[in-house]
Amino acid sequence: MVPTFKIYIRNGKFIDNFLNINKKIGFCLIFFLFFCQNGHSVTRDEVYRYIDTYKNAALIEQREHGIPASITLAQGLLESGAGTSKLAREGNNHFGIKCHRSWRGDSVFSGKTCYRKYRSAHDSYTDHSKFLKAKRYESLFTLDITDYRGWAHGLKRCGYATDPLYAEKLINMIETYGLDKFTGEKPNCEEEKPVRPKRDRPLLRHPTKRRHDLNYIMAVLGDTYQDIADEYNMKLDKLLDYNDLPKGSKQPEVGDIIYVNRKHSEAQGVHEIYRVPDDGESLWHVSQMFGIRLKDLAKINNLPPDAVLHKGDLIKLKKE
Repeated sequence: MVPTFKIYIRNGKFIDNFLNINKKIGFCLIFFLFFCQNGHSVTRDEVYRYIDTYKNAALIEQREHGIPASITLAQGLLESGAGTSKLAREGNNHFGIKCHRSWRGDSVFSGKTCYRKYRSAHDSYTDHSKFLKAKRYESLFTLDITDYRGWAHGLKRCGYATDPLYAEKLINMIETYGLDKFTGEKPNCEEEKPVRPKRDRPLLRHPTKRRHDLNYIMAVLGDTYQDIADEYNMKLDKLLDYNDLPKGSKQPEVGDIIYVNRKHSEAQGVHEIYRVPDDGESLWHVSQMFGIRLKDLAKINNLPPDAVLHKGDLIKLKKE
């Protein structure tokens, strides 16, 4: 689990629980489960192919159980890496559902953790609906089927995932890929035909967010830096420069903050000191959280740009 970040001013007074996602959006060190499997990076074509393949299954579950198809598809994409994860490939498990004591079916292991194994991906979709019908999630079914934001935050609040940005990742996936359009559709009850890849896919339009007087987007599954640069009609080198990224960077992690204008030389607002919550965080991630150019943040702290930080380290965010 990624710990919640906390921000402190110079006298140590607590200012903000930085990842209270009911109030904040988008700033933390992002780890994405199942994003790359065996070195494989998910492409947008694979995301579209996944949506085409499983949208009918999601619509059936929406009709039968009242779970928004947009939420089901977004969870399937996120948890399975558009069907490329080990659990999806070896266990047809598209939702990361663990065995638990009640499970009597087959299983597949990831490390020491037991996950449910299904005969088909569609069985995984059916079991996902049954899983959400448990008492733990009953409050979700008081929400309107079109309220994908409420469902996303509800899933996080009820403990479906430990990722602090789980709700925001689902919402960004839904809005960027237009998954909410499926809510009003009805499932096709005829025999399904093999899905053929579509050509001339539409250029994605990420919801543009604003923080620290900067515009940014949150990366979704299938993004590349080149695609994002094309969307904002800018050269790839400029986008990489804005985000202190090396040339040759191919694909961001899901939930990564990508700025589309130049960052500041120091933090804006009241934040002056950042306390590192866990070992292994990089100075680059701190620079992205606060919209500070990496070279300036490194200079303020007399650290090399590639410094790896440790739990409890105090990082200055403003010049003396």
